Amino acid sequence: MTPTALLALDLDGTLLDAAGQPAPGLISELLGWSEAGAHVAVITARGGKTPLINGWPLHSVSRCYGAWLQTADTVRWSRTLPPATLQMAMARLNRWELNTSGGGTILVTEDPRDLLRSSDPSFAAQWREARGVLKLAHGQPDAARLDEVQAQWSLLPGVKVIRERRDRLALVRADACKGSAVQALAAQLGVPRGRIIVAGDGSADAAMLPHAGTFIRVGNHPALAGATHHVPAPQDLPGLLGALRAERLFTLQGQRGT
Repeated sequence: MTPTALLALDLDGTLLDAAGQPAPGLISELLGWSEAGAHVAVITARGGKTPLINGWPLHSVSRCYGAWLQTADTVRWSRTLPPATLQMAMARLNRWELNTSGGGTILVTEDPRDLLRSSDPSFAAQWREARGVLKLAHGQPDAARLDEVQAQWSLLPGVKVIRERRDRLALVRADACKGSAVQALAAQLGVPRGRIIVAGDGSADAAMLPHAGTFIRVGNHPALAGATHHVPAPQDLPGLLGALRAERLFTLQGQRGT
């Protein structure tokens, strides 16, 4: 049966506040959408599936900028970095950046429980055997050196380099994108653009804008200036979601299966 809507939501800064906590009333509001027949999905840049969302009324979880998505117990797709590309990217890092004292390199694999960290004494041997890598992240305080690594990684074929923060880079496959994740999930579910509701707070979320009938900007990031709705902070999101659900409830239910 076609869902009445697709609710695709960023996690950090959108559903979770600066302390990493959900706003009061958020979980019950997500449940309300689910009970109204909507498919509720979290679309996050995070590598691991945070335990905090265990038990939330979610149908799908995507991580690593859309590189991986799971619905219930089924993995719908997994867009991994080719081993040769990973080898070339790691070769751009020096020995200090790959050892314990560097401490800022992480490989995220398809298994959400399996993160390889350079702070692990066995990292030097482990990363060379890694398979199914969705995301390579590297952080350090030397901004000039990080600029250099970003420039080198950008020359690698079939990848996308994301400056997550001033002090951290992420490398994912070129087709890993929050926007393509929303587009692909909507196509698989049969939900048209007019019934896609998206919420986000940062530049990576801007890729979801063209695929949403309704886009909620949380905060004031300029990349999301084209949003249809705005709330100042995560604590204000449940109220707006509730208002949208009340406004569209009968329409959504009438469209079920169409």
